[in-house]
Amino acid sequence: MFLLLSNCTLFNSNEKNFESTFKAEINGEKFDITETNEKLVQVIASISENEDISFLFIHGKMYNQNVYPFNEIIDIAVPWEESTKFHPLGSDTVFFKSGFYWIKRGMYSEWDGDARISNYITKPDNQGSFSVNIEELENGDRVVYGQFDFTVVMEDRGDELSQRIGQDTLHITNGEYRLLLDDRRED
Repeated sequence: MFLLLSNCTLFNSNEKNFESTFKAEINGEKFDITETNEKLVQVIASISENEDISFLFIHGKMYNQNVYPFNEIIDIAVPWEESTKFHPLGSDTVFFKSGFYWIKRGMYSEWDGDARISNYITKPDNQGSFSVNIEELENGDRVVYGQFDFTVVMEDRGDELSQRIGQDTLHITNGEYRLLLDDRRED
């Protein structure tokens, strides 16, 4: 389920002249999409549905201007219920009628263009958190915003181009986001 969402072409908040915010620290290093050239970033907040379960997907992608097309991605996916304002961020199993899927709730990855270099995921006992708030703008658009902190551990690394060599655990802290929400559920 999660990989399918990552490969979809989803709504880009920059397309509606909205000032998106997506920032965090990764092991103390700044990851701030808000302050970069908008051509080198992608930020997404989307709700999708699989069978009878909805998911909120938050995605922040930043290209490294010095090592193009290298990019870093922080992804968060949680089961969506509008009344839930706080989500623990570990890995979880969600059951569907057709079977079950393992949902990686928090993830960090590095890419060289379309080739994945490394992948880090949360573990079930992760003590991370993710808050969700909704605001409706005057034009009817909805904005999702909140904070996040979580730890991910290396799942795989297949390339010496990784900027995270020697970092098997990443602490993603002081995370903040404010993005236009694209609701892709069918009415």
